[in-house]
Amino acid sequence: MKRIISQYIDPKSKRQLKAKYQKIKKTMVDTLLNYDGIDLQNKLKQLGVRPEDSLWVHANFKSDSGFKGKPKDAVQALMDYFGPQGNLLMVSIPFRGTAYDHLKKNKPFRVNKTISMMGLITEMFRRAPGVLRSFHPTHPVLAYGKDSTQIVADHEKSLYPCGPDTPFGKFREMGGKILFYDVGFGAITFFHYVEHLLKDRLPFPVYHKDPFTVTAYDKDDQEHQITTYVFDRRYVRNAGKLEAEMERRKKLVRAKVGNSSLILVKAEDVVSCQTDMVENGNLPYDV
Repeated sequence: MKRIISQYIDPKSKRQLKAKYQKIKKTMVDTLLNYDGIDLQNKLKQLGVRPEDSLWVHANFKSDSGFKGKPKDAVQALMDYFGPQGNLLMVSIPFRGTAYDHLKKNKPFRVNKTISMMGLITEMFRRAPGVLRSFHPTHPVLAYGKDSTQIVADHEKSLYPCGPDTPFGKFREMGGKILFYDVGFGAITFFHYVEHLLKDRLPFPVYHKDPFTVTAYDKDDQEHQITTYVFDRRYVRNAGKLEAEMERRKKLVRAKVGNSSLILVKAEDVVSCQTDMVENGNLPYDV
């Protein structure tokens, strides 16, 4: 039917019809599936996320999510939920594509000014009062909460962007949970932490052979030279395989709030599942 219709409707008319459809859809969602920050907090509670937990959020702000507010309002709702008791984390990677291609451009990283390219929610979180950002040119982490200073400390000293001595490892030690909020499981940056742990068991290199040395400016605008390895871009990570295995093991929880989709996993379950997959030869890569 789609093919037949497309033969008789010109591109301009198609765009107009699509725009009308999206407008009608948004009106229906805003009327029937609307929710606010309190509803989001209540859903977190239903999912078993406690205010004293450490939650790593990957998020996308969709115009048809039904959320009654702006991206900064969603961010504030998350921050208010944890308050002084827990920790809220997001990654604020400053590029799209690969770290290798990004660092080849030799563009300095400024911890206070370089924007996050991981979506509007992360950028609003980066700008929010009280949020700290780790000092690393490829995988800087944003943290808010009682342990935020400890979480972001000394990231620049690690040769590996997601190693055990970085915010990723500290997050695991805190028994953290990972939330995907209107974004697919493929956004899981924690994948890199686990593949670092497994790097000697994989049949290919996790990192490029030679590290980069990057010019970076800290919170006081002081210049530093940071040395870091970058992930090998020749091997494609397939988080979909990991997602399917976690679903099979019932270690992944899906939920809805309004028209928004949520996925929740425990960091330790990701480690266990990804490790077993590698040991059993079911590699979460396209190889």
